[in-house]
Amino acid sequence: MPNWITNKIAAPPHVIRAMLDDGLRVDFDRIAPFPGPHGAEWDSINLYAERAAKDVCGVPLSDVPVIAALERANRERINVRDMTDDVFEQFVAMVRNWRACGYLHPMDHAKRMWGTKWNAVRSWGAPNEGRCEFETAWACPRGVLVLLSERCPEDEIEVTYADEDIGSNCGTFTLRAGQVIAQDIAPRRSDLDDAGRARWKAFAYAVTGRRPEEAEEP
Repeated sequence: MPNWITNKIAAPPHVIRAMLDDGLRVDFDRIAPFPGPHGAEWDSINLYAERAAKDVCGVPLSDVPVIAALERANRERINVRDMTDDVFEQFVAMVRNWRACGYLHPMDHAKRMWGTKWNAVRSWGAPNEGRCEFETAWACPRGVLVLLSERCPEDEIEVTYADEDIGSNCGTFTLRAGQVIAQDIAPRRSDLDDAGRARWKAFAYAVTGRRPEEAEEP
């Protein structure tokens, strides 16, 4: 299960509306939809098909040596004749996606363009008030917010976020014309003194609405 990040956005009403679907839910596809021809019809991504597509398309190995060695070994074991028909068709479709747009599948696009692997969940928007709130997996979706800021260059977008791992992966930043013009981001917990840890824990509790008795000790 991922760590869930609470994200709160404050911006002019038209900027908030650009993030929302007809039900006033935050939808990143409104800002940066997947541009490939295949993927919406898939229930899941087959890892064997993905490895084969990465190999054929020349997707670079990880920058982390240990992970790169594992990826290389997995790719060397690929044999398309071992694939079921469904896996083979997904592999071919991923190659077509890569050829068309440079992404293998919607999640590949989401991680690289949005900054989080899935769309927003548990979201609501109040455009007339210039506010919306939503949760994302593992990270604040800085990428998609930068894209939104680039499309609304005259407007400031204030972002406040906090991980359910209280006191880490949290902070605030303000965007204008796609650039961060101000920020206050929590350092790594190991780099904080007692006062710093207390400050960021209080911040995260306020953002997430959780109470100290609900949180596990780090």
